[in-house]
Amino acid sequence: MTHCGWNSILEGTAAGVPMLTWPLASEQFINEKLLVDVVCCAARLWEGGKRSTSETARELVPRTVIAHVVSRFMEIGGEYSSVHCKAQELGAEARAAMAETGSSTADLSRLISDLISAMESNTCKQKLQ
Repeated sequence: MTHCGWNSILEGTAAGVPMLTWPLASEQFINEKLLVDVVCCAARLWEGGKRSTSETARELVPRTVIAHVVSRFMEIGGEYSSVHCKAQELGAEARAAMAETGSSTADLSRLISDLISAMESNTCKQKLQ
């Protein structure tokens, strides 16, 4: 279960974990839309009720709703199986990107090389003086 903060999203996605969303404020509602409607690796905890960043305009999620959705979400082969599959696919892609020959590792290596080259160049040295 995630409040849809960016760090939580990145951690869940990289781990290949399907998520139930429960945004509370600000951009978390936008992040939820990305996870549920675009990427399809998460499901909303509560489809009903008022959802708002304003305390006076929102409702508490009833515990019976939470218990019901979580139990359905955990069912193997249940209605959320496509969400589980998509989350696992994204986790595999993230692991591949972070592997020794992955795109993230290559990008980081290029960044380090570029920074070293910039530090060694006369242009950079002149700007520092």
